[in-house]
Amino acid sequence: MAGRTLVTGATGYLGSTLVASLVEAGERVTVLTNPHDPAVLRDELGRNVDTACADITDAQSIDNAMRGVSHVYHLAGIASPNSRLGHRIWQTNVLGTYHVAHSALRHGVQRVVHVSSTAAIGYPANGVVADEDFDPQDSVLDNVYAATKRAGERLVLDFADRGLDVVVVNPAAVFAPGSGPARSWQGLLVAARKGLLRVVPPGGTAVCSARDFVVGITAAMAKGDKGRRYILSSANLSYRQLGELLVAAVGREHPVRSAPMGLFRTLGKGNRLLRDVSARFDPDDALVPENVELMARELYYAPDRAVRELGIPLVSTDELIAEFVR
Repeated sequence: MAGRTLVTGATGYLGSTLVASLVEAGERVTVLTNPHDPAVLRDELGRNVDTACADITDAQSIDNAMRGVSHVYHLAGIASPNSRLGHRIWQTNVLGTYHVAHSALRHGVQRVVHVSSTAAIGYPANGVVADEDFDPQDSVLDNVYAATKRAGERLVLDFADRGLDVVVVNPAAVFAPGSGPARSWQGLLVAARKGLLRVVPPGGTAVCSARDFVVGITAAMAKGDKGRRYILSSANLSYRQLGELLVAAVGREHPVRSAPMGLFRTLGKGNRLLRDVSARFDPDDALVPENVELMARELYYAPDRAVRELGIPLVSTDELIAEFVR
């Protein structure tokens, strides 16, 4: 790919996975780093990429970073349904997206791949496997994360009408290996290794392997249709299935059981009370009431469009788990 590629959200576990793949493919990569975020790229990546320091919510700093860029992967965002972080999530997921799209159009960027989420598609009822045409009005739940990802999508697609070449990908829960503190789904793996993954909620989720995520997002850049959305997902699994697969993968043999939602709702309410008292809110905190309600549902999605149009060869469930555990 000619020109320079800018990756926002590059220090996150998804962003660093993408950057590693781009560097391996020989691309010229510039990563956007937040001056307020202590996160850094892994040492072996930092030596092979350029950095641009910018706050995603600051238009001028984004505009400065966009100079000389031909392609953009926009991953920066806060993946949390926690209403206590609502203002920060809206600022990052919506205002930040506006700044990226506006600057990309202004500087004549050839293509932007906007990384959204299956949450923007909507949360389907149990027994329904949603695709890109799912009506968000049929969603069984809503939260600040889903609302901001939908709004971010609408913004970039509005810019497509103004001439910006943009493609949207909607990844499911990406099981990407990461370094440093356990974040997001990595917490399940840590619990499995410690022998603590014994009780899970009754719901389920669509999951995406790191390999399918990278293949999907780079294929969207290379050959996705302008203004089109693509769900990236490898499999639909219940939390019990996930738990059993992870426990087996780390060499343990204890059973994994589904617990009633009353237990998780009680834990969520208690955790919310403690967080409100301390006024400390963590985007990676899974035990908040908004997230607990998602755990009760089977949130399943169909990747058929991405498989058909982008040519993504989905990995097996066993490969997904093995990749994650490594």
